[in-house]
Amino acid sequence: MKDIAFGLLTGVFVVLALSLPDALKHSQLRFNSTDSVPVGLYETEAVRAPYAGVCLSAETLRTALAAGLELGRGECADGHQPVLKTVYEASLTSPVVFDADGFAVGNQRIPNTRPKAVSKKGKPLTHYAFGIYTAGLWAISGHSADSFDSRYFGPVSQQSLRFYAKPLLVF
Repeated sequence: MKDIAFGLLTGVFVVLALSLPDALKHSQLRFNSTDSVPVGLYETEAVRAPYAGVCLSAETLRTALAAGLELGRGECADGHQPVLKTVYEASLTSPVVFDADGFAVGNQRIPNTRPKAVSKKGKPLTHYAFGIYTAGLWAISGHSADSFDSRYFGPVSQQSLRFYAKPLLVF
């Protein structure tokens, strides 16, 4: 009897684990397992929230995958999931500064944004041009020094934003 109960419980767990990602896609909840933002469950929002789901352009996606980025299936046009980042809007009064030490926005340095020459998988990376930017949306992760973000692909378009998200249960 114990073996039957264990088998049944294992089967239920496997079904839940396999169906959860698809079920979350059709809900207002997203699970993030990357290190770009805290791991955990996020609630999507229609209005600006701390993070945004960004679909990468085809060229950026090729570069990211070559550098070792792993993305699951999702709603982006190419079938991949959006990357979750904080998005900053550069302006004349709040420029985005990108230099060898990383990003600063509105005179506030963002931690963990120094560009790297190689990815955490040892693949070569090329950073975006250093400069002071007064326009554009910049997808930046201050959570992880290994994040693949605007330091490598530059600004993103408004059309690439799929949703906004706020943390619900993060670790």
